[in-house]
Amino acid sequence: AQECGLPLANIEETFKDYNGLAEKQQKDPDNGPYEAYGGGKSWDKWGKKFFHNLPLETSDSFHVAIVTPVIHYCMGGMRINGDAESLGASDQVIGGLYSAGEAA
Repeated sequence: AQECGLPLANIEETFKDYNGLAEKQQKDPDNGPYEAYGGGKSWDKWGKKFFHNLPLETSDSFHVAIVTPVIHYCMGGMRINGDAESLGASDQVIGGLYSAGEAA
């Protein structure tokens, strides 16, 4: 907290809330008020239903990184048709090979 310039009390409160959600989810996984990611119900407003390595405590060690969003482009990749079928030489469909995402 000190290295990142964050008040320890903020992290303690966040961990307390997170640990509470995890405990509720473990005790009653089917009756949370929110839709869970991938189906089912969750006590977490973001839909998380699996919690691991608990409880979180501020006395634990953490690796922290600063992540900066960037715009990136893919300047090439698989050529596909409107059915997501991969195309080879001369724009011929490669049977059984489908592509999607930024590289297609």
